[in-house]
Amino acid sequence: MRVRPYHSARSTAVHVYHEDDDCPAGRAVPWFDKVEGRRDCEPCPQCVGAVTSCLDRSAAAEVS
Repeated sequence: MRVRPYHSARSTAVHVYHEDDDCPAGRAVPWFDKVEGRRDCEPCPQCVGAVTSCLDRSAAAEVS
């Protein structure tokens, strides 16, 4: 499920933001380290893949 973008506040963390609630990397970020927004971060590849596959499935369902 798509959520508002967030990233880790730790300076040692990978600088990516997450947008998918099911992303394993995003789930590994402790709640106290989550910061809302994208802030100079790249999109998380796992989140991008999940969102893209969801969009592809819904487009295929509309065509059927």
